[in-house]
Amino acid sequence: MKQIIVKDYETSDGRVNFGQVIQAGILITDDKLKIKQKHELRCRLKCNVIPSIGASLVHRATVDQLKNSNMSHYQMVMEHYKIIKDVTKDNPSFIAGFNNIAFDLEFTRRMYFKNLIPDIYQTNTNGNKHLDILNVARASKFANNNVFKTILSDKGRDSFKLEDLCKANSIDNGTSHDAITDCLNTISLAEIIYKKTPNIWNAALSTTSKKDVENFILKNKVYTSLEYFYGRSVPFACHHILFHEQYKWSINWDLKVDPSKYLEMDRQTLAKAIDSSPKIIRTVRQNKSPVLLNSDYALKTDNYSKITKNEINRRVKILDDNPKFIELIGSILSDKAKEKMSMDQTELLHEETIYAAGFASEKDKVLMNKFHEVGWKEKVNLIDKFSEERFQYFAECLIYEESPESLPKSIYDKIHRSFAQRLLSTNKEKWETTASFFNEVDNLRETKYKDNPEILEVIEGYNKHVMEIQSRFENA
Repeated sequence: MKQIIVKDYETSDGRVNFGQVIQAGILITDDKLKIKQKHELRCRLKCNVIPSIGASLVHRATVDQLKNSNMSHYQMVMEHYKIIKDVTKDNPSFIAGFNNIAFDLEFTRRMYFKNLIPDIYQTNTNGNKHLDILNVARASKFANNNVFKTILSDKGRDSFKLEDLCKANSIDNGTSHDAITDCLNTISLAEIIYKKTPNIWNAALSTTSKKDVENFILKNKVYTSLEYFYGRSVPFACHHILFHEQYKWSINWDLKVDPSKYLEMDRQTLAKAIDSSPKIIRTVRQNKSPVLLNSDYALKTDNYSKITKNEINRRVKILDDNPKFIELIGSILSDKAKEKMSMDQTELLHEETIYAAGFASEKDKVLMNKFHEVGWKEKVNLIDKFSEERFQYFAECLIYEESPESLPKSIYDKIHRSFAQRLLSTNKEKWETTASFFNEVDNLRETKYKDNPEILEVIEGYNKHVMEIQSRFENA
């Protein structure tokens, strides 16, 4: 069995394209979740990143830590990459975390991307696979309501926040929103699931890669897909009908709906039916660590229990016997995707091109590896050798952040002015600016924390730090 690597990040901001990781926890466990190695990495805040005060009040890293940690961000990223590379070289692993697919994974890829590491898909290539413990927890609770306790949110729904699950189940490995503590808490929760619902745990492990999921849905004519709405898991009995032309997702027919009623619809009517509620189409994203179960989990619920097995089989056969109908559905979904893409003509900044601009060329990958092997002065000589402007830009930014004295004055001034313009902007931006930071600080001082001197002192420390950043860039 594969080992499991549990990762967690604390970040300067929740916006993955422009925030940065400030603390990483990486715990290596065996397949039974027994810890074998523990790594904690902390780094300084980059000179061109303004922290979100909201995120800062969650992770509570001190300003002193952000300014004076032993490692720079670049050094931390390289160490992070090396740890994962070394422990998975001869032992492909499940890369796990709590809500890691939507958040930590995207930070990992962008860390590598912006730091010119060519292997941005390190965590799901060479046999490595993704496991999201949040998805497994939801599926486990659906299958066995007594597997663990939950507390109710303000809206009266089961809360699946890691902090709340730990509180409800007396899991205490230290203060939450510390990367190592959150890794330990994730492991403790996973151990409960592993021991009490081993069938769900094993099902989750069997769909941790795109290929695994595709094998499952093609092998099982009818299966259960769980979707999460308003605090509860909702099961759907699905039959895969096609892969989306653009997104490559698995498109499924919800078998509580009789497809025979839709076969003779013209294109326009069918398109409206697909958009109508309740949905006749369910989507499974194969690369998102979905937990897929056998058909009985859905078929025994109220929405399906009155439909006979023969009727379910009849509906599957109708779909299989009408390829033109399936082709029409695929064409409608494809046209919708093309329309959406054509409407979104926003010009992307280099930091946002990780997916949109595709993979680096082999030539640029070779240059990236060389970039990390040579000194900072020699790195400057590699800048204009990259074939893509975005990689030239990342190289300039890295040298600006790590060894500004190595840059020619013209390049330094260009990068410095560009960050000054970005960080001092008074517009609503995709990143934290001095204006948005100070506005939020003023709001918190006057409302939420006006009677909390301890938090006000923390806020003041961050405020002074950002004033220093502002002063540095105002002279650009």
